[in-house]
Order: sequence, then C-alpha cells, then structure tokens
Amino acid sequence: MLLKDLQYAARTLRKAPIFAVAAVLTLALGIGANTAIFSVVNAVLLRPLPFAQPERLVRIFEKNDKENLSQFSSSIPNYLSWKEQSQSFESIGAVGFVSLNLTGNGDPEQFAGVTITPSLLPLLGIRPVMGRAFQEGDDRPGSPPVVMISEGLFKRRFGGDASLVGKTIVLNGIPTTVVGIVPPSLFYLTNSDISLPLVIDLGKENRLNHQTVAVARLKPNLSLVQAQAEMDTVASRVGQQYPEVKDWGVQVLDFNHWLVADQLRTALLALLGAVAFVLLIASANIANLLLSRATARQKEIAIRTALGASQSRLLRQFLTESLLLSALGGMTGLLAAIWSVRAINAALPPTLLPVTDIPVDSTVLLFAALVTLATGVLFGIAPAWHALKTDLSRLLNAGGRSSTGVVRPTLRNWLVGGELAMATILLIGAGLLIQSLQRLQQVRLGFEPQGLLTFQIALPAAKYQGNSKAWGFYKQMLESLDSLPGIRSAAVTSGLPLGAGSYTTTPANTVGKSVLPVGSAIPIDWRIVSPDYFRTMDIPLLRGRAFDEHDGVDGPNVMMVSQETATKLWGGDDPIDRQVHIIGNGKNFTVVGVVGNVRHTALNQDPAPAMYYPAAARQWPLMDVVVRTNGKPETALPGIRRKIHALDAELPLSNVHTMDEWISTSAAQPRLNTILLAVFAAVAVLIAVIGIYGVLAYSVNQRTSEIGVRMALGAQQGDVQRLVIREGMSVSLAGIAAGLAGALALSRVLSSLLFEVKAHDPTTFLAIPLMLAIVALAACYVPARRASRVNPIVALRE
Repeated sequence: MLLKDLQYAARTLRKAPIFAVAAVLTLALGIGANTAIFSVVNAVLLRPLPFAQPERLVRIFEKNDKENLSQFSSSIPNYLSWKEQSQSFESIGAVGFVSLNLTGNGDPEQFAGVTITPSLLPLLGIRPVMGRAFQEGDDRPGSPPVVMISEGLFKRRFGGDASLVGKTIVLNGIPTTVVGIVPPSLFYLTNSDISLPLVIDLGKENRLNHQTVAVARLKPNLSLVQAQAEMDTVASRVGQQYPEVKDWGVQVLDFNHWLVADQLRTALLALLGAVAFVLLIASANIANLLLSRATARQKEIAIRTALGASQSRLLRQFLTESLLLSALGGMTGLLAAIWSVRAINAALPPTLLPVTDIPVDSTVLLFAALVTLATGVLFGIAPAWHALKTDLSRLLNAGGRSSTGVVRPTLRNWLVGGELAMATILLIGAGLLIQSLQRLQQVRLGFEPQGLLTFQIALPAAKYQGNSKAWGFYKQMLESLDSLPGIRSAAVTSGLPLGAGSYTTTPANTVGKSVLPVGSAIPIDWRIVSPDYFRTMDIPLLRGRAFDEHDGVDGPNVMMVSQETATKLWGGDDPIDRQVHIIGNGKNFTVVGVVGNVRHTALNQDPAPAMYYPAAARQWPLMDVVVRTNGKPETALPGIRRKIHALDAELPLSNVHTMDEWISTSAAQPRLNTILLAVFAAVAVLIAVIGIYGVLAYSVNQRTSEIGVRMALGAQQGDVQRLVIREGMSVSLAGIAAGLAGALALSRVLSSLLFEVKAHDPTTFLAIPLMLAIVALAACYVPARRASRVNPIVALRE
C-alpha cells in the first residue's frame, strides 16, 4: 500500500513539474541552510571535546576584582602554589608559549610552539600516537632537550617516517630529540604543532608575570562550585603569603565555556534560529501551495470518499505526498549543505572557530533526516486536515459550478502572516548587524593601515644571546630594509595592532602626583618598539619626543605612553618627565613622549591604555616587522626576503600579511554573522512575498465570478483593486506588526553582537517595517491589477 501511495504521489508531482521543482528547491534551501549551520554548531558546541571525561576539565584563571581585571593567564609561582595547596583537583598542568624556528629537513619554518608540564597529557587523557609523552625529569633545568610533535606536522614535514622518533631535529639552533608523536586532540587545546617541556626556574619567575595557562581535572563527584570555593580560600592564603598578589583571586571555568567564547556561542545560536525561521517560512509557503492544490482536488477527494476511502486512508495518502516532496528537498538540501560545509572549511580564517575542521558526521546526517521528516509532516498536515473536512454531498451536488461566496480569512492568510512576521524579525536583525558592521569598519584605528606589510621573526636565543646581540640584528635589518626601493620606512614591535603578536598587560601606577587613588594601579598594555615605529605606523606624536638611537642603550629607563594612559594616570596634567612605576618588576620609567590612542586588540574595543619601551632596552622572542611601502605592499616581499636571508639564511618569515588583511580578519566574525543573517533575511522576504502573491492570485482566481458580478453591478476597476489590495495588506500589516513585536523581544539576543548600535535602534525598527509594507503592497498590486481586468461577461458566462 505504501509503495502504491508513493507511486501515485510521484505521478501527481510529475503532472505538476513547475510546482514540484519550486517546492523541492524551496525546501532544499531551507533544509540545506539548517544542516550547514547545524554542522558548525555541532562541531563547535555539541560534539564532546576530544579529551577523556571533558566535563571534569577546567581552566584556572587569575583575576583582580579591585582593578576590574578578569580571566588573566596565570603566573608560574602561583600555579605551583595552587598545585601544592589545592585538594579539589586530581591533577594540575600548565602550558606556556614559545616561538620556534625549525631548520634542516627542508626550508626554515617558524612555529608558535608550547611548553607543557609532564602532567598535561595524562590530565587530558591523551596518549602519544608513537613514542612516549614527557616524563618527570624532562622539565628540569639542564635536562637533555626533548620535543613532541603533532601528527599533522609529522606527516606533512617528515613524511610520516616512524624512524623519526628517537632522532633529533634542530629547534632554534639546538638539536632536540623527538620522543613522541601526539594526536590532533592536543592541537585542539594548544593550537601548536610542537611541544617542549615547561622548564621552571623559580629564580627567574615573578608572581605578577601572567603568561601561563593553568588547567586541571576535577576529582570525581566534585562540582565546579566546590572547586571555586576552595580556590578562593587558596588564593586568599597565597595573597597573605605574598603581598604583591594580595588583590589577585582565582576564577575556575569549565573547558566548554573557556574554549567557546560567549559571543561566538550567541552568534551561532542566533544563526541557527535564523535558518530555522527560513525553514518555517519555506514550510508555510509549501503548505499554502498544497492547500491550494487540495482545494483544487476536492472533487477527487469527494469521489474517493464516496467509493469508501476512510479518513485515515486519505490522510496517509496526503502525508505520503508531502513526505515524498520533503524527502526530495531534503536530499537536495543535504547535497547543498555538504558543498557549503566544504566551502566553509576552505574559506574561514583559521582563528575564527576553535575547531580546525567542520565535519558532516552521523549527528549532522541524523539532524538532516529529522528536519526533513518534521518538515514533511509540518507542511503536509494542514492540507491533509483541510482535505478531510470536505463536504461530500455539497461537492457532488455542485457539479461543475464554482462557489461565488465571499471568501473569509483562511488558514492560508494565517500562514502568510506568519511568514511575514518571521521575515520581519530576520530583516530587523540583519539591519542591526549591517549598521553595526558599518560602524565597526569606520572606527578610528589610531594608525594608517594602507601600504603596510607585516611579518614575524623569532631570533633563536642560542644564536642571538643577550638583548644587545638581538637588537644589533634588528637594527642592521631595518637599515637594510630602508635601503630597498619602494620602502619608505620599517620598524619592529613586540605586538602589532590587530595582529597575531604578543599582548601583555601589567599593573602600573605613578611616582608622585597622580589622579589614581593612593595605593591603586591600573592595567596597562605594553609594547616594545623601534625608534621609527610611530612614523612607520603613522601614529601621531602628541607631546614630547619619539625614541631615538640612544634610548635604551645603557641609559635611563624611558618609555612613551598613549593619550589614554596619560589621562588615566595624570588627568589633564602634562605627563612629560613624569615617572611610571611598574609593579611587576618594581622599576620606574620616565615618560618622554605621548602618542595617539591605538586599537590594539579588536576593532570593537575602545583603545586601552598603552605604554611603549625602546627596543634597544628589551627584546621579545617573537617580533613583528612592519614596513611602509609606496606601492602595493605585496610587491616588496621578494626584496625583503632577500635582504633578511642575506643577514641570516636560517631565519624564516611567518605570518606575512598586509595590515588591511589583519583588519579584515579582525572583522571576520561580525562580517560573517552579518552576511549570513542578511542572506537568510533576504530569502525569507522573497519567500514571504511569493506567498502573498500566491494567496492573492489564488483568491482572485477563486473569486472570478464574484468579481464579475461586482463589475456588472457597476464596480469600477479601482474599486476591485482596492478590494484585493485591502485583503492582502490587512494580512501583511498584521504579520509585520507581529514580527515587529517579536523583534523587540528577540533583539536583546543580538545585543552582544552589536557595536555602537542599540538593540532597539529606532531607525531600523521604523525603516524595516516600512520597507516590508512597500514590498508587500507591490506583491498585492499584481493580482489586484489582474482582478480589475476581469471581463464581467466572460466571468458571468463561466
């Protein structure tokens, strides 16, 4: 019986190819979009983390409520104190960061490596694919250097040669023994292909040096709340023992909330809700089409009933037809989703999501199947129920005559109103995000990005020992780059604005008069820069002077500060020759210049206080080089490579980008959110408008005789047009009003994704409904114009 129902349903669809193709493509669009977005949500939010019992894993942050500082990395001494004093954790581990140059076995290559404690892999439940993990003793000062590499690097660079384990590779000029190959799950946590032991020398550590990631595994049957309570006590005890950290507390956060930022979680759920709306709108539209077909098939249904067909038999037949339609749309949508996911994997910036790959796995396939089934039932149940309410005797007695009665508001009107309501919500959300993105792209950066080329260099400590030798190389390099044709200036910095450099913040206050409360400090972001950095970046010098060749070379401690720093520390007073006290190392620095504020970390964050040290006085393991060119920045790269390799052939250049590319990457997530929601909103509006047109066109067709009678009795074309438009616009305006109310309620969900735009922005909430009303009016006009051209003689004769 089911097979016969399917054969009949297939014949029915084949007899109406335009309807079948339109319905399948509409469903494919809705199901495909839902499946593609769910694939991302599944990979980022739903799939279990690739660790043993991940629900017991936590990240331990430091915080300073007094200075409003939260989720800071940990210092090594504090990590050791927690490890010694806490009882809530089964194990505690730590991760540090290091820049590494791999030489030999091919071209020189730079890596952002990590240093890890031997406890980390057992803590995570990770076993090496080959070889062994780090063990006690590997992390002692003076121990033979060992390394673990990722399975990906093992295959890419070393061809998967199993004999590599036990051999040495050269890292930063030091022969290092490969002891193990680790699976991708460690890369998920560290985002690094190379792991070294975290060697701890307490004589070189500072409790205010927040540069280490501390992770732990909770003991069985111990809650996060209990662990937090105990760590509060431990942090208080450590603060009493070491006064420099008396204001620093601890925040314990589970891995899920650490690895997936709240803003990304909100964005993904908002997009999933948006595509769900698109699917509901598509389902409503298909339901409307099927309702029209069901009305046209009332004579067939009456005859079937008269011949003995039961209601359950008819219901099964209608649902079989809708499920077949849904299955065709679902299969087409799944193919589109697979293609979309591949495109997402290829196009997304590597740092946008916490996962390296979005799979179409069994969970996604099950989701697609359930959505397809639910959609078929959803848009099929209304037409089936409508068909079952057919008045058998009336239809059989009516013969070939059509009804001329006034058509009252029907289910089709409600469906169209619902479509417009959901389209209104989506369009308002898209409008808010578009405004937010426009303002984000127009923010004052504090520097001029055009014409800037950037890259990173890490000098091996074994080869460039001491600050003077490292600065000597950079100075020689900058002089060499300045001599290249087409280059206006070059500079180095420890952290490029909006780039992938090092971002470090330290508490500081002043020596002498200040607007700060006595004994308090503020967190200040610091950078190491060469003398020409501000000229190269086109950051304005507001007061005092810039660094020169003499600053930092066996001279007094000097620094430059941003305008925001000067305001925070001294208000409107002149900061030149004032002193800044760095709490971490206890040193004082004299301010010699004030520069403009720069957005260092993100486009949507106001410029934070910043201070700058001269590069001759201090070096950083990984330095950004920035070059201002006269023409296109990319054209200068070959000459730059030649100059640097002439100085040191083993130095790789990494993270080569123009500054415009860094800015584009910084806006990647809000741009993607905006584009996707705008596309979904546009599709929703298009489907809703087609729905309005379809309902009115069907209504006009059904009321041809009535309209002919009206015109025969003296109704003018304008009267008929107004009648039809009034019917369509009453439904449309009701739907838009409902959508406006829904958008007011749901816009708060988007508030965390907006930049300098209010969630209830009046311009958006006025413009979008007005635009939709105009579009709906246009959709109503076409069938209204057609109705006004009905020939009353022909209509009455029919």
